[in-house]
Amino acid sequence: MTLNSAHPSPHRILVVGASFGLLPAAKIAAAGHQVTVVGRADEGAVIAQQGVAIHFSEHHILRPPMGDRGISLATPSQVNPEDFDLAIFAIQEPQAQSRDISDLISRIADRLPVASIMNMPPPPFLKRVPSLPPTLGESAYENRSVWQSIPPERMTLASPDPQAIRPDPARPGHLQVTLASNFKFAPFARPEDQAILARITRDASRLRETWGPVPVHLLTRGSIFTPLAKWPMLVTGNCRCLRMNGGPVSIRDAVNQDLNVSRKIYEAVTVALRATGAPPSSLVPFESYVNATQSLVRPSSLALALEAGATSVERIDILVLNLMQHMNCDPESMKIMAAVSALVERSLVRNRMAAK
Repeated sequence: MTLNSAHPSPHRILVVGASFGLLPAAKIAAAGHQVTVVGRADEGAVIAQQGVAIHFSEHHILRPPMGDRGISLATPSQVNPEDFDLAIFAIQEPQAQSRDISDLISRIADRLPVASIMNMPPPPFLKRVPSLPPTLGESAYENRSVWQSIPPERMTLASPDPQAIRPDPARPGHLQVTLASNFKFAPFARPEDQAILARITRDASRLRETWGPVPVHLLTRGSIFTPLAKWPMLVTGNCRCLRMNGGPVSIRDAVNQDLNVSRKIYEAVTVALRATGAPPSSLVPFESYVNATQSLVRPSSLALALEAGATSVERIDILVLNLMQHMNCDPESMKIMAAVSALVERSLVRNRMAAK
């Protein structure tokens, strides 16, 4: 394992989310920085005992150091934001509504720069894109006020393109990477915050193991629109894994079973993003996304959560539909997108009725 030794003092990174968050946490810790991963006390105890292992293939496994020189575990109440240089949020948006996470967000406030790798962009980041309509997320979040303590200039967002799962619930520290794409971060507004992000992404992306370079790079990009490239993918694939009857289908099948419909949604959202000022270089062509879906042989986490009875999920569908309506996208595409959103809503209503 090669550690970056150009800087004598490692950064102290807080990663909120002990599932998907283990992927960037492992790379950053293996590159020589101190990482604290925030999660539930029970899963944290198991991860601390068993260690962390990121499986890229049968023989390509990253095992970062644990403890003070690598990854340590904590609950939200145990975190003092003053002890860290940067926070990475790797949770589902509804999790931010829980008392312990919302309290942590309020304590972070403007004390730390926050880099989100969430599918659902936190509201402070949306405010950094002035060409987006200010009412875009009004109906898409359960409670936007949870995030109001974080100044927009102290938050950035990545396009969370990598895919990873926990194959064995009994080993929560073990992740299987099913799509080794990269995290691509929009820049921070403040140069001092950007300098921290640039260093940890550079160090993590230079990481090598005995078997070679470690996949899933953390990259900084110059465009504020970079993470919005994920929006067409989420509504074309992830949100369409639901079915009226029967269980959810894989992202691959959701996209490829009717490529004409998939193309209509994807390109309509792309056109809407272009209308807000997103440069073509920040967006991903439809054909490239279709190629990537060939590896996505599981249903999306959104579909699996709804199938399991979730009463609250991330509503990226509402966010994108609001954008399409504001930008006057073609009626046929908006009708398709409205049907996708309606199916998510019906699933939530069904689950909420069952929960009562």
